[in-house]
Amino acid sequence: MIGPIDHSKTKKPASRTPLYLAAADSLAEQIADQPVGTRLPSEDELAGQLGVSRLTARAALAELERRYLVRRRQGSGTYVSRRVDYTISRHHPPSWSQSVRSAGLTPEVRTTGWRLEYPPPEVRRRMNIGARQQVLVISRDRYIDDELVGFAETFLDTHLVPDLPQVLEPSASLHDVLADHYRLQPVRGWFGVAIDPVTPEVAEHLGLSGRPPVISIRSRTDAVAQNSRPVELTVSWLRADVFRIEIDFDT
Repeated sequence: MIGPIDHSKTKKPASRTPLYLAAADSLAEQIADQPVGTRLPSEDELAGQLGVSRLTARAALAELERRYLVRRRQGSGTYVSRRVDYTISRHHPPSWSQSVRSAGLTPEVRTTGWRLEYPPPEVRRRMNIGARQQVLVISRDRYIDDELVGFAETFLDTHLVPDLPQVLEPSASLHDVLADHYRLQPVRGWFGVAIDPVTPEVAEHLGLSGRPPVISIRSRTDAVAQNSRPVELTVSWLRADVFRIEIDFDT
């Protein structure tokens, strides 16, 4: 648990600044250098340290949660949180696992299902696949430090990845398999990003309450070794309280 608030650093609210915002700004400064997972004092303790009411302390914590600086756990308390920087650009490999490792965290991918199906129209269009061609679909959950933070469905051209179910280990990086086993020289060919309220199905899968915003990413990987032919298209959903997306329009 962190120590009492240093009142010498507490910002004095401007005449029109709500007291809960001034309290939130003060708390944000106090926890800026605290490790992720540090437990904050209770609402009653914070109210006493800040010299405000419990309702104001609660509103300040809610404000920090909206800024993704803390995370509340039912029946446990409020903890310091940080989001993972996830950069999408030509110069960053289209690998979710590698992006998480670059942030100093431990990624894990768990394959939950395989199936053959005729892809939806957008997938066919983005991958230049005919209406009669089936694709291999992989469903995978994504974890950071054993916490479920997202999941994805990947549509693959079976002609470019024969025997993939036998080759891809349940927790292996798909990007690494495409690069090292199939020698496809995978690069990001196209992507689209949206932040929208979570659907009931995605909320249930990620264990989210209500309908908070989630990050939806559609990303296509092309095979340079096969004349830049599309090899896969992934639709993924990531928790917005865990990830901070940066899109780099590099040249």
